[in-house]
Amino acid sequence: MEDKFDIVKLSELIGVIIGDGNIHYNSKTRKYFFEITGDPKLERDYFEYVRTLISSLLDKNPKIYVRDRGLRIRVYSKEFVEFLINKLNMPYGEGKCEKVEIPELIYSQDWGILKYCIRGITDTDGSLFVSKKPGIEKYPGIEISTTSKNLSLQLRKIISQKYRIGFREFKKYNYRRRYILSINGNIMVDKWIKDIGFSNKRKLKVWERGDLNSRL
Repeated sequence: MEDKFDIVKLSELIGVIIGDGNIHYNSKTRKYFFEITGDPKLERDYFEYVRTLISSLLDKNPKIYVRDRGLRIRVYSKEFVEFLINKLNMPYGEGKCEKVEIPELIYSQDWGILKYCIRGITDTDGSLFVSKKPGIEKYPGIEISTTSKNLSLQLRKIISQKYRIGFREFKKYNYRRRYILSINGNIMVDKWIKDIGFSNKRKLKVWERGDLNSRL
């Protein structure tokens, strides 16, 4: 089935699903869909982009709506959901966050394709920020935070081939352990923006304005 998809668009959509998506498969109720969730106050423009991405890839015209205080796009397609689960081995249901990783079909691609998956992950699950460091008034950084160890190791391996990165684990009290990958400094962040970029343009507002202590 993958032969029918534009691999670049598929790569980015998979990244979006990894970051802020969930997959629903229930043969008893015959409900098969995937859903993307976001911030209704900040991500309307980005969700218009994601809707267009889905439409061009799947020939669907999903609606954007707000439910339970979240911005949502839901796409019903048994064929595509089974492709995600059976062909790409993407997790669904509870525990998705700890299990999710970049599918081999995408992970095995070259950088020109794989970077779009990284863009989708960063657009949804990453942050761009500017902070103050000793001797540096405005120090930019990009972070990707995940509770999936496998995903974090994949990203570490891929991105470290192109960028100087930071990597750390963090656990507080009874919260889940998080794995945080970071890109820091003007040179690395500027390279990221030119090479990988952001489809979620609100991320770039911090960079463009240089707002101290802002994080999007």
